[in-house]
Amino acid sequence: MRPAFPSFRADALIAAALLLIFARMLGVALLSEPSQAVLLMEGGMIESASALGYGVCIALLFWLWPAGMVRRRFYFPVLLAVFAARELDLDKIPFTKGLFKSSQYLGDGVPLTEVIVSGLLLAAIIATVLMLLLRETGPFLSGLRSRDRASIATAAGIAFIFFYKAIDGLARKLEPFGIRISDALNRNLSVIEEVGELGIPVMFAIAIILAAQKYAGAQF
Repeated sequence: MRPAFPSFRADALIAAALLLIFARMLGVALLSEPSQAVLLMEGGMIESASALGYGVCIALLFWLWPAGMVRRRFYFPVLLAVFAARELDLDKIPFTKGLFKSSQYLGDGVPLTEVIVSGLLLAAIIATVLMLLLRETGPFLSGLRSRDRASIATAAGIAFIFFYKAIDGLARKLEPFGIRISDALNRNLSVIEEVGELGIPVMFAIAIILAAQKYAGAQF
């Protein structure tokens, strides 16, 4: 039996989540540099919280969505698990170069067995992404046109992915163009990127809840 949903305004929930994320960014930005370094370090509290957030999303899928829907749309939990693994650096730690790096497949020093295994994993992830795009792009765009709140929350999560990927290591990316940014700005960008990435699973969790709520016929 699917759980009963409380009545709430979806737009208020999305706005509250965004305000909470921005407030968290400001709070971390105001900390001392040593405190920021501890929070933002690889495998630190912020990255672990993001990975936990994806785990919560997967749990919500299995808890709130009918079992048949989860089976038909298996790519959602699979890709959420991939996102969580990336936050935990599992795309790097078990591999010589890194699962998503071309040098893993084209460079020297990677055992053939590892190349094959990592290649199969990468192919499976790509196939899963393609299946999601083929099945969900049309309904997603229709949802955006009709201002469906679950689609809007999903779009916010996707926008976060692209935005934070763009500012990740921005100083390094700008160096070839002769553009240098100050250490203070670079540090603030790191805060925005690391803390802001928490918003990705938060938006996806809201989308999962709203989609389940709509399926149950609740008013929101």
